[in-house]
Amino acid sequence: MAILDGLHRVHKGSLAVIQRLVADRELQLYDGTRLISAERFDALMASEGVTAADLESRGVWKIHPAFRLVALAEPPQTGSGKGQWLIPEILSMFLYHDMRSLSKLEETTILREVTGNSAESLDEILRITHKLRSAEDASLRSISTSLSTRQLIRIAKRLQRFPDESTYSAINKACLSRFLPALAKETLQKLLEKSGIEKDFIEEDPNIKCLAENNMLTIGATSAPLYNPDVQGKIPETLFYDTPQNLAVMEAMLQDFLMGEHLLLIGNQGVGKNKLVDRLLNLLNRPREYIQLNRDTTVQTLTLQPSVRGGVIVYDDSPLVQAVKSGNILVIDEADKAPTNVTCILKSLIESNHMILSDGRRIVPPYSSETGDNIIKMHPDFRMLVLANRPGFPFLGNDFFGSLGDLFSTHAIDNPSMESELAMLKQYGPDVSDDIMRRLVKTFSELRTMADDGQIQYPYSTREVVNIVKHLQQFPDDGLGNVVRNVFDFDSYSKEVRETLTEVLHKHGM
Repeated sequence: MAILDGLHRVHKGSLAVIQRLVADRELQLYDGTRLISAERFDALMASEGVTAADLESRGVWKIHPAFRLVALAEPPQTGSGKGQWLIPEILSMFLYHDMRSLSKLEETTILREVTGNSAESLDEILRITHKLRSAEDASLRSISTSLSTRQLIRIAKRLQRFPDESTYSAINKACLSRFLPALAKETLQKLLEKSGIEKDFIEEDPNIKCLAENNMLTIGATSAPLYNPDVQGKIPETLFYDTPQNLAVMEAMLQDFLMGEHLLLIGNQGVGKNKLVDRLLNLLNRPREYIQLNRDTTVQTLTLQPSVRGGVIVYDDSPLVQAVKSGNILVIDEADKAPTNVTCILKSLIESNHMILSDGRRIVPPYSSETGDNIIKMHPDFRMLVLANRPGFPFLGNDFFGSLGDLFSTHAIDNPSMESELAMLKQYGPDVSDDIMRRLVKTFSELRTMADDGQIQYPYSTREVVNIVKHLQQFPDDGLGNVVRNVFDFDSYSKEVRETLTEVLHKHGM
């Protein structure tokens, strides 16, 4: 039985290739090999007076009588011409079964049996989920896709192990509410208020500490054993200054890591996603494999890596396959840049620990009994950390979170608060005056608020402020106005943006 998962993501023209296989039980491959039905194969042997081996030597193979195709797909979007993958040509290829959504009682039963969690907070999350799914507002229904049964199971397991997390925090984290459109975010908050779920005002803990001693890493109240790798060379090292906000994010990441989850970090450019991951892996003593995706990434480049040796192109295992074999952590950067039909091949690897490579080899779970030259057993320590920019404008990436978000434990990475940013900048520029730093922090904080409100397009990040402070630390005689121009000169070509930026900069004495 062949399972075709994600049929709705395949181009309509590509699906037509298997139409002959489905309808006539015949298929011709690109190398000239022909697959024919068992009845025709037997008839051909009788009429030509040849054996099965003779036909196979001529490139004619029999399709097993028990062979079946099972396709899985999401329903087409009604009222939209963009998502109509179910065209008449495809409609005639399969027999269809509609999988209805689980009722609240069914979902509650599954969650309690799978996780053993019967907490009151889980009942509240289920109640909100079913309100979102049955809402008349289209924006609320779209949010409900983030609270799938798979995601609810993850939330239930987390609440079971770390019961301090509030209902409000769990829902907003799963829905990635920080980066929702303004109208959808406001509607969600109103629904939570009507349902009696109050907004959390989480204050930074100035006393949160990070300690690594006695082969244990402790961040806040969470501890994890240090790893003892065979090779130390791939453990990342990075310049990192601890702040209360960064340590709180790393503690949440460590909690999910301890639960065996794959992590997805989403945020604007320059907020420190790479530094957070490198710092956490450095503290845990975990080696990593790194791969950066782009708009030209294909399934082949995701699994194979070409290199030139002695003037000959040789294809080696990509960082993904190397990490699966060795148990290193795979860091996938810029995941939103690659087409979603490419990144979706990660689904089976994350969900069931299976993956078929382009050269015919197969990745199988650690507990699999399969053996052979084409079998790659996944290392039990393998884990995936994926980094992506926020969906939509201005980064214009693909919606990785919308396609695969519920497979990961997702963390929204934001710019630090004014207090955390000021504390961090003082470590980058100890000789830069406090007055200049405070003006910089206030300026960029206001610009980010304006970006959230839609008044300017680019959300200026911590990276730009750090570069300004590092410049002033190295060259203190350069004027603040000239240094700031390094960041804002590109925006001077737009008259409206230039006037807005000038007003904000003058307001804070720059």
